[in-house]
Amino acid sequence: MASKKTRTNGGDLLPNAHLDSIFNSMIPTSSLSTSFSSVDPLHLQNIDPTAYAMPDMRPGWHQLIIIGNGFDLECGLPSSFASFIEMRKAALGGSIEDDTRACTKTIWDVILHGMDDASWCDIEGAITNWISPENGSNQPGGTAFKRTLTRLKESRESSSFMFDESILGDKVAAYLRDRFPEESDGWSLERLARMSRDDLTILENDFSTYLTRAIEETAGYKEAVKKLMCEILLWKRPNEEDFDVEESVLSFNYTRAVSVFRSDEHATSYVNIHGRLGSEIVFGIDGTDLMDDPIAMPFTKTYRLMALDPSDTSSLVRLPSSGLSLDHGTRMIKFYGHSLGKADYSYFQAIFDAVRLYEGDTKLVFFFRPFRTASGHVCNEDDARTQMMGRVIKLLIAYGNTIDNRDHGKNLIHKLLLEGRLSVTPLPSED
Repeated sequence: MASKKTRTNGGDLLPNAHLDSIFNSMIPTSSLSTSFSSVDPLHLQNIDPTAYAMPDMRPGWHQLIIIGNGFDLECGLPSSFASFIEMRKAALGGSIEDDTRACTKTIWDVILHGMDDASWCDIEGAITNWISPENGSNQPGGTAFKRTLTRLKESRESSSFMFDESILGDKVAAYLRDRFPEESDGWSLERLARMSRDDLTILENDFSTYLTRAIEETAGYKEAVKKLMCEILLWKRPNEEDFDVEESVLSFNYTRAVSVFRSDEHATSYVNIHGRLGSEIVFGIDGTDLMDDPIAMPFTKTYRLMALDPSDTSSLVRLPSSGLSLDHGTRMIKFYGHSLGKADYSYFQAIFDAVRLYEGDTKLVFFFRPFRTASGHVCNEDDARTQMMGRVIKLLIAYGNTIDNRDHGKNLIHKLLLEGRLSVTPLPSED
């Protein structure tokens, strides 16, 4: 019988027997003999199979947790600025004899005291009202800042001058004249702004001291933080056997009761965006439209954060990977305890832009729970939901206005709802 033949690249037919001789001519005989005959069977037994494990084929799943002061309040910490100011008033008024709680009176104590009842404990509102009010004619003579300068000048020109302390600008001017009697001729816009900024640092340092002490005196705070954070993290979190799960936390608080949160495989990126107790903390206003104002700029959060050693925020969100990668980016952003105030809109805009909110797959979840109001009344779930929905709508409308495609901006909320990517929901409790 004729031998079976194989066609070469050139088209000639060769017997299969020739294939062996061709292969042998490509590899030296010595190599063939040592490749197989010299293998130590004991060496094969000692090979660790885990060193040659299959690559992780689980799809990536990342979530970002955003928390505000409501988080710490629920954990029992008296961290509100209102609580701090109440203590401060008592200390400045002499009703607290504990020297460790001593405070230095600043221009901000006068400004806050001169604000209306609904805003007296709003430091960000106080800074805005003082430095760059939305309505410059909010009182006689223009802004409180400019009126203060005018009244200081007028008081210098007349020994019988009387301040009208029902008006904020007059109240501040009277305080400054008494505090700096030798500087009656030296006040200017720049001098008043610089002194206001220096006094803001004093207020920040006093608040840092107050909050550090409050943590030490609040029993069960750290345990409550762990429990509440786990309730947020675990809500609709996928199984780690099926997904490579990672988390990040963006905190607008100055606290971090637990030094490290981590999953079984990954450390959790945790960023205190406005500073952290033990280092410098920041009170400030949104820098949008103010970075070209030399008086207002030093009071913006943008400017202040640039002056700090900024935290690494690069790992807060994940972008979907193109190609064959299984990393789907940040799939969920959960909010809890944040008022969603305008002062922080620029942060949210940057995050929404990073995850490509309009055309992407990221879901927004805004948690709420019934809470205790300033009057001591505990609102019900319906009231808490209504309040949160109003804040969410304002935030997303404001973000929609920044989208280049105006139609997309107007349609953003409707699109997120249709795609199941927007939720305002009560946070379930483990109890």
